[in-house]
Amino acid sequence: MEAGFSPSDIALLTFSGRDKSLLLMLDQLGRHRLRSFTGTYDEQGSPRYRDGDITAETIYRFKGQSAPCVIRTEVDLEQFDDMVFRRLFVGATRATMKLIVVMSERAEAQLIRRLS
Repeated sequence: MEAGFSPSDIALLTFSGRDKSLLLMLDQLGRHRLRSFTGTYDEQGSPRYRDGDITAETIYRFKGQSAPCVIRTEVDLEQFDDMVFRRLFVGATRATMKLIVVMSERAEAQLIRRLS
């Protein structure tokens, strides 16, 4: 938000997946409510979402969407293979203006090795 993005322009996309994500367990981050999938569906089969200011989602549920500011979170990996590269790439292409990647030191070391 310090870069000028409103909460509705921001998407927090977890690398961990819905079942392992600590982020997606939260209803709120700081003073901002998180808009996220509840894990349930309505009578027509449409997913139900929590109301919120900032979108918090997995990369898979965010497929086909974009946001001015995307923050990839919970990036931690033991090995860097082609599947991981594709998941990082797909998440990066969701950002239309700014991409931020929050990763563990282990993931950073794997990424540096891969790019070297």
